[in-house]
Amino acid sequence: MSRKAVLLALALVVGAVGCASDEATSSSTTSTTTAPAEAATPGEVAAVPSEGCGTAPDVEAIGDERPGDVELAFDADGTERVYRLAVPADYDPDVPVPLVLNLHGAGSNALQASVYGDVPRAAAERGMLVAAPEGIDGRWELAGQGADADFLAGLLDDLEARYCVDQARIHLIGMSLGAWKTAVTACALGERVASIALVTVEVFPGDCAPMPAIAFHGTADVVAPYGEGATVEAPADGPNRGITGALDNIARWADSNGCDPEPEVTEIGDDVELRSYDGCDTGADPGAQLYSVIGGSHTWPGSDIAIGEGRFTTQTIDATALALDWFEAHPRAG
Repeated sequence: MSRKAVLLALALVVGAVGCASDEATSSSTTSTTTAPAEAATPGEVAAVPSEGCGTAPDVEAIGDERPGDVELAFDADGTERVYRLAVPADYDPDVPVPLVLNLHGAGSNALQASVYGDVPRAAAERGMLVAAPEGIDGRWELAGQGADADFLAGLLDDLEARYCVDQARIHLIGMSLGAWKTAVTACALGERVASIALVTVEVFPGDCAPMPAIAFHGTADVVAPYGEGATVEAPADGPNRGITGALDNIARWADSNGCDPEPEVTEIGDDVELRSYDGCDTGADPGAQLYSVIGGSHTWPGSDIAIGEGRFTTQTIDATALALDWFEAHPRAG
């Protein structure tokens, strides 16, 4: 499917928890500035090769002839599930590479998630494999067990068996309902996941091993609450208004990671504020970060695709680039 067709389809949905979007509007042309917080360089963490090392890839790598990821089928206990896979252009089946699972939001799908956040292309350029699993009817089960949990764990097993995956560098990223499922899945899989990135929803499931987490949330998000400091004019309404907001959630991730309770707060440009938690037990500082987009909506920071009339998407930061920086700085130690 062409990028234009995907954008038209994406305009009909928003990667949100149970909320449809308005029509798409033209996006801002303001240039994006990537401004990651300074992180300690992780110690030398040796690659942990999966059993698929030495096996020739069965999907053509990204390149001029195949610029994006491809759709594949997966048998999940007798049910055919769908996912998309991007293989980096310089993939060597004898060299372990990081793996990123990219989870879409509610009412969306794997293809739209791949285009909206541009994770497959950006991650493949850094030598990472990217798999974008697809939920059933645009939804994810939010429990740490069940059909979706089995699908994601089984897909991870399959990719490790077919590709040379660095098991010390498996990361998850998701938006909205996909971010919620990312958090739940990372905690359920425990030591298999090195770090996570959460866009627009940061729910902390509780009872989670230390897990470096980076998050992005607009203060004017009406789909999922930002928390203390959200504008009175645009509080979260709808079914999610009662869930914990972004500020409290990132503090819970920081506490779970053994970080200092008070974050360092930094202003980035005119519309972004970064909360960064150091002194953590996660192997590298910072162990938790929240990028707050002042006046931001339920959108992906840095995306050049505008979804919903009146929804503000900052171009001051690029959530995809920052998430990939985070992944590179946070391999799984031990």
